Amino acid sequence: MTHRLLYPLHSLVKALIWPFAGLFGAALLYALAVLVLGLIPLNRDFRQSPDGIDIYISSNGVHADLLLPMQSPVQDWRQILPSSDFNQADPADNYLAVGWGDHNFYLNTPTWADLKVSTALNALSGHDGSLLHVEPVPRPQPSPRLRHIRISPQQLRLLDAYVLGSFALDAAGHPQKIAGAHYYAHDAFYLAHGAYSLFTTCNEWARTGLSSAGIRSPVWSPLTFGLFRQLPDNDISTTH
Repeated sequence: MTHRLLYPLHSLVKALIWPFAGLFGAALLYALAVLVLGLIPLNRDFRQSPDGIDIYISSNGVHADLLLPMQSPVQDWRQILPSSDFNQADPADNYLAVGWGDHNFYLNTPTWADLKVSTALNALSGHDGSLLHVEPVPRPQPSPRLRHIRISPQQLRLLDAYVLGSFALDAAGHPQKIAGAHYYAHDAFYLAHGAYSLFTTCNEWARTGLSSAGIRSPVWSPLTFGLFRQLPDNDISTTH
């Protein structure tokens, strides 16, 4: 009789444990992939151009933005994103901070205090569309959460083309601004291509752009860990 009682109990315990074991194993594999692939560099022969063009990569510890010159010999972003898109932008702002992310997460999480578990899980599911967040900013000052890279005009041309290609354009070929959506008085959101997921994150979007432009970057970086590890530091004279 005891054995008959223990058998269904044993089966119940197994039924409860196996899903958690599977989730733990998947999380462990994901973390291992983040670590290993973040340590493997692409474009390892990349060298900064002493007389090139300055770009920056910033991070708040979770999310990375690309900071591109507002106007350069390669691209004039003012011809693509008119100043009227940014209500109170300072005319002296000479860089664009551009980030990519989940549509719903971006619009409903202006600060980390607004973060909801349901919003995060929905973003990771990959079911939402995506947005680009664009903010005119001045040339940034050195910071531990900033990487300063000097690249060639050809590399900037490739990086600008990557960012421009991320915009979902309307029939006339113009970026589609989300009316009334912003964090500050001078930023804007635009419809973008792609869908956010556990494997295609904001940081991976930034990494892909840098890699496509021939800039040193990790094989894969859904978190900022690998991205910032492979990027040159803020000393332009330093090469990797």
